[in-house]
Amino acid sequence: MYSTSHFHSTTHEVLCVTQGSADLLFGGEDNPEKVEVGAEKGDVIIIPAGVSHKLVKDRQGNFQMIGSYPPGKNWDMCYGKKGEESRFASIKDLAWFKKDPIYGEDGPVLGGYESF
Repeated sequence: MYSTSHFHSTTHEVLCVTQGSADLLFGGEDNPEKVEVGAEKGDVIIIPAGVSHKLVKDRQGNFQMIGSYPPGKNWDMCYGKKGEESRFASIKDLAWFKKDPIYGEDGPVLGGYESF
């Protein structure tokens, strides 16, 4: 994960922590409803398109994670800057996962992000 807040407008994202631990920020630095959480090896994080995220602190200097996306989706990089507004409108039309990325047919992610 990058140390600069960013989000994707073209796809949702699945992050799997493979090594180390870190503090992560979701929702953007200036957002009063932002969430900062710790993540460690074995954690899986589902990030809906449009949710800003960034690495705040690599706790041991060896933090690694793998990012993946639904089949057929390509990620883009958005920073919430002026001139990116036209990319934001399509986020609401993105389909949610057809299968839970971890649990398959019956996983908790299939409740949709309307419940977030």
